[in-house]
Amino acid sequence: MNIYSLLRELAKLTKSQNLFIATKEISSIRLFRNTFNFSQLQEIYLNYLYIYDIIMKDIITDKISKHVIDNEIYTDAYMLWRKENKYKEDTKLSKKRDLHLVVGREIKFPKRG
Repeated sequence: MNIYSLLRELAKLTKSQNLFIATKEISSIRLFRNTFNFSQLQEIYLNYLYIYDIIMKDIITDKISKHVIDNEIYTDAYMLWRKENKYKEDTKLSKKRDLHLVVGREIKFPKRG
């Protein structure tokens, strides 16, 4: 087993996920002794914690099956798919939100009462 698989397994644990959620909500709880200048292993571990946090939330809201978390390939494929769909949704929303207002001579507001 390589180091990435071990970090994934550690990040999947309920204890790790609970601690990760607690550190996001309570600033006095820390995952590591150092608060900055993380090592590469710490950064990879944090990345996996974040990935599995997203997946757990999607499983809870019934967006995906819990089998996605069982296999690394399914997990990676889902995250790639999610990233692509998120990008497509964001571009659609930004296109819908663009308003092209033309300045006219007079603006007619609706009359009250």
